[in-house]
Amino acid sequence: MSLKALLRAGKELLKAKKPSATPTTGEQTRQITYTPKPSQAQAKELVTQELKNPPVVLKKTKPLQMGDDMAPAFGSSTYDWAMRMGRSKYTADEWLDHLTSTRKVNFKIFGKPATKTVREQKRFKYDSGPFAGKEVSVSKEELFDSNLAVFNEAGDLTGGLLYAAKKFGLKLDANEIGAMIKLNPINRLKPIELGASKGAQEAFDVAAKNARNTIRDLQVKYKDNEIAKVALDDLQYTLKFDGVPSRGQLKDLNDYLKIAGPRVPSPERKVLNKVIGDVNNKAGPMQTTKTKYGTESNYTLQGGKDYRETIFTLPEDIVTNASARNKGGHFTDVIGDTNNIYHIRYDTRFTPDGKKVFMINEIQSDVNQSIAKSLTKAQQLSGEARLNPFNAEIELNLLVGQRGKMLKDLDEALARNEFGRVNSISAAMKDINTKLQRLTTSRGNYISGQPSGSGTKDYFPMVEADSYGDHAIKYLMQKAARENVDYVAVAPFDKVSFRQGYKAGNERFYGYANGKGIGKKGKAVLPDVMGKNARFYGSTAGPTKISLSDPTKPYKKVSSDNFKYPSDHPLKGKEIKSDYHSSSGMNPEKGTKNIPEGDPRLYFDAYAIKVVPLMRNTQKTYKSKGGLVVDMFKPIRYN
Repeated sequence: MSLKALLRAGKELLKAKKPSATPTTGEQTRQITYTPKPSQAQAKELVTQELKNPPVVLKKTKPLQMGDDMAPAFGSSTYDWAMRMGRSKYTADEWLDHLTSTRKVNFKIFGKPATKTVREQKRFKYDSGPFAGKEVSVSKEELFDSNLAVFNEAGDLTGGLLYAAKKFGLKLDANEIGAMIKLNPINRLKPIELGASKGAQEAFDVAAKNARNTIRDLQVKYKDNEIAKVALDDLQYTLKFDGVPSRGQLKDLNDYLKIAGPRVPSPERKVLNKVIGDVNNKAGPMQTTKTKYGTESNYTLQGGKDYRETIFTLPEDIVTNASARNKGGHFTDVIGDTNNIYHIRYDTRFTPDGKKVFMINEIQSDVNQSIAKSLTKAQQLSGEARLNPFNAEIELNLLVGQRGKMLKDLDEALARNEFGRVNSISAAMKDINTKLQRLTTSRGNYISGQPSGSGTKDYFPMVEADSYGDHAIKYLMQKAARENVDYVAVAPFDKVSFRQGYKAGNERFYGYANGKGIGKKGKAVLPDVMGKNARFYGSTAGPTKISLSDPTKPYKKVSSDNFKYPSDHPLKGKEIKSDYHSSSGMNPEKGTKNIPEGDPRLYFDAYAIKVVPLMRNTQKTYKSKGGLVVDMFKPIRYN
């Protein structure tokens, strides 16, 4: 059996409709440049079709574009590295040497010196294009999610296409490896965006301001007309919006317009209808994709503009999971029948010099969080506790084919009394039988779509918190670059997530304004991700002052949260007092303070990355650091 069908399938996928070179934002955004067939049908096609030897055409394009002429939102540096192997076919061991690196490690066992080989990530530098001179690496997690290679805790190859190819004695070319990388489910994630589109909030604010000014002029003009004045006062009051207007607020506005209209002369009535009509029209785009958790104060810092939510979904069955489609615990009523991989909640704020900032309130994966908590880092990617079903049938069918060949060889060896050969074949068959049993019996028959066996965890891509955190940061960097936003920041632990009570995972994940983690020491996950991306894109990352609320609305209602670190924390007994703006407006009201633009009280420190034009390009799917060095005792970082 050959793997030429893999190349053919990849070509078929590439024939699908392509997106524009500049992907839009919103629910319709495509994150990949092809539409795969359902995983079961596609996998069966790959392992059953036999092709004549087609010409090998290495598809080299711009970095990260995975052979596509049109730039996807996300791409793979591993694909680029695979293409460097050239036109020949290579053994599984040769591919392993290309995709990973090894080194000798000296240690002692029972006081005696010993040596072991440690498999690590492969690092390389781009020699041309926009990332020339930048170092990237082949992620172990990407190899796992692509089902190219699975390694046990000792770093030994135990699964994936390369494992089956090694057992079967197959040689693979770069296009076949590249096709597997493109079939990684991470390349088919679909973003669903909730919240006002670009410019919608600004347009609404202008319309609301025009309406307020118009009504104010009428209030002055009819100050002696008590009936008209009362009606106009009520109408003016209903125009005090802060951010996205609710449907109830818009209904009140229109109800008061019906009352005020007949109480002012006809010419002014037409003016009122026009400006209020404009408010309603500009509110429309903000209501169609209404957000879900913007008012959840435990998870959201009040005062931001253009609050938005993005949910990354995988609209495909994951047949080995307890549920083929897991909607997670959030956004279940808006995402449809899909797998909810993770979500981002963010808003827009400003620096003292007026630069725009996307500030992250939360990044969370409902489906991966519990898995990450229950497994060590090694267990997550070993293939024992989590079975990746995507393209696994390729491996399964190759192993079945190899076992059939071995049975014939065994019969032949027995007939010839070649007992040394018999023992060798028997040992190899035992290994394959163990693998097949693990893939079918102990995990459930994934060919027929049965769920995994007991004791296993569900599979979703990007299980590690720093992986989906990195993906989220890159998504926002690209969006910010395309929307002329200047920074992407993360709300520090002592500004938002402490409101949920103390959770070590939150402190480690979000960190503090200085980029530190637990106890304000070490590295926090998201600031560390930002720092690495800053180095890759030639940008900067660090503490940045951003606004508590809209600087153009000077009258603030200031509130505060209080928090004390628990007794077992390095900062035990220390208290946090965090100010926030529960509301802001253009006019003074009882209980408000005048905090104008530029006032130091208007700003707080957050860790941020500066957005540069290069971020408009295709983003790298997996983090550049971390990989094949396994510490089985170190738990994964999670939020």
